[in-house]
Amino acid sequence: MYLGVDGCPDGWIAVAYTDEEYVGAQFYPTLRDLWQDNRSATRILVDVPIGLRADSSEPRQCDTEARRRLSPQRHHSVFPTPIRAAAHEDSYESAKATQEARTEGSLNRQSWGIASKIAEADTLLQESEQARERLRECHPEVCFWAFAGQPMQYSKTGQPRRAYWERVTTLREQVPDVYDHIWSAAEGISDTDASTDDLVDAFVVALTARGPESAFRTLPESPGRDETGLPMEIVYRET
Repeated sequence: MYLGVDGCPDGWIAVAYTDEEYVGAQFYPTLRDLWQDNRSATRILVDVPIGLRADSSEPRQCDTEARRRLSPQRHHSVFPTPIRAAAHEDSYESAKATQEARTEGSLNRQSWGIASKIAEADTLLQESEQARERLRECHPEVCFWAFAGQPMQYSKTGQPRRAYWERVTTLREQVPDVYDHIWSAAEGISDTDASTDDLVDAFVVALTARGPESAFRTLPESPGRDETGLPMEIVYRET
């Protein structure tokens, strides 16, 4: 079983495949709930920064590499990653103050918007050695870039219809029936705050997770680790 996980406003969307078929999609209010239900999964890829800096505003090398590959269209989709202590703060003002006190930089609103998801993943990974062995970081736009051989042309916010079909077409090159899978998944999570973009992102992450370990590549090629031993990497699949 391979899972692709994407955050949404009220929780997390998980899409599951085996090597042979689509299994389903499910909403989880917390990442811990998702992990408890899927401990036996072969691999879980999550769209959230995992390896975190402690006292530097220097961009993680994986983020820099991702922006370079997604330029000039999609590089803005890779937000600056806050330091660990800032991500665990309970307000933007506190997080910004912590970032500024411990580094030479500051914290923008976009980065704060994903901080609670970063902190949630970090808490789980600091507490569970087994989760460290199964959960790895990815980024949907990097996954699409790897599948298509180039960044997606259309913006999900500026040109949503074209962006949707461009991404679904890319997914269909991997799994011809994926549109039916997305339709089924959308019906199953219709009572959540998850958007169509969240769902499509979860699918590209799931299809990246599926398959042999030998096809995995990372940005950068030789990732470093943070002070707690978590890798600072973004995973993608070579096709």
